Amino acid sequence: MYFESEVFVLPKVKYQMYHNNKFYASLGNKIIVREKDNSQWNDYIIIEKLSLINYFELYNRLLRHGIHNFYKIDEYIDCIIIKANILFYNNKELVNVLKLENGSRPLRNGIVYKSDHIIYSEYYGNKDRQPVNIYKYNFIEDKREIIYTFNNIRHIHFIQEDIKDHDRLYIGTGDLDNECGFYIFNLQKKEMKKIDGDSQIWRAVSILQNNNSLYWGTDDPSGKNYIIKYSLENNKLEKIQEISGPAYYSTITKNQEMFIATTIEDRKRHKAIIYKSLNGEIWDKYMEFKKDIFHTKYFGYGLIEFINNQKELEELIYNLNGLKLGNL
Repeated sequence: MYFESEVFVLPKVKYQMYHNNKFYASLGNKIIVREKDNSQWNDYIIIEKLSLINYFELYNRLLRHGIHNFYKIDEYIDCIIIKANILFYNNKELVNVLKLENGSRPLRNGIVYKSDHIIYSEYYGNKDRQPVNIYKYNFIEDKREIIYTFNNIRHIHFIQEDIKDHDRLYIGTGDLDNECGFYIFNLQKKEMKKIDGDSQIWRAVSILQNNNSLYWGTDDPSGKNYIIKYSLENNKLEKIQEISGPAYYSTITKNQEMFIATTIEDRKRHKAIIYKSLNGEIWDKYMEFKKDIFHTKYFGYGLIEFINNQKELEELIYNLNGLKLGNL
């Protein structure tokens, strides 16, 4: 059985995805798997591009190494994201490697997974404001194409599929006021429509879709942050409530409980907080965490990540990165 401590300097299991009554997680240079009702982890995929040094969390954090994301596309196809590479496996055998030209990887909600391709954008500092592309990569044919190009933005924060219409993508950009925006991209027509933007209210790292509304926490590093509701029916935007610090990731459970997590970019001002809501109108603090002792410049911000496919689970599953174990 694998060591499952959350101590930041020792190997720890990082939950990645729930699929078909199984949990998939990363540990060092491996993807491991267990049945939902069984605590025994078993090896699933060993990643040859990684090594035993990736069992050391501080090494991974310092150099942005390790396994950043795992997604099970179907019973046979798996997608694993490591630094500057997206790996594709068929029946646990490596079949294709997509090398990223810029940045270490897309953000966690920056990839849409389809049966034979992914849609993604590279995420990096982009200080010179080079054009930012959205790519379609067919991992069966090993073919990549640009499907849209943004100009005059820094980068793309999220690309998420519309839960009701899989031909529509929601896309969020940042970082300066004039660079922030929400868009809808029609995959069939390859048409981009801007919902709104041009302020930090529209700067988000992920969104929640519930009924006919979108919810997100704003990601303003220096100003006030809010939980926002946007009605797709009447295009009405509401500030639901102020939150303590910038928000990154969000998720929704099988029983429609919604969660938004803030991050720690400034330990003097921020805590990492998970907010919970049953109806989208009232959000309560669910859990709080402090930053660990390691400097954000070298070891990253303190943040909370949610697993892929949380919508099929009633129990909330999350990972702590650069945070101290235990609710305050």
